[in-house]
Amino acid sequence: MQAPYKDAIILITTLRSAKGLRWRSSCAVKFLKDGREAVEYLQLDLDYDTAQQAERAGLVFSKKWVDAKL
Repeated sequence: MQAPYKDAIILITTLRSAKGLRWRSSCAVKFLKDGREAVEYLQLDLDYDTAQQAERAGLVFSKKWVDAKL
């Protein structure tokens, strides 16, 4: 999933947890810093029942990061 948010682009990938029964999200936030593209990688240490739940949680977490840091 790719979502624009404020002056950033949020990229969310979902993957199976280590045990293979639940889902996790991996997030990347792309933004401009001093005129150059920067990427911040964010990892949630929570597991979810579905890929959709993990994706939603990753998006919410990434938006909160953008609000706090950019």
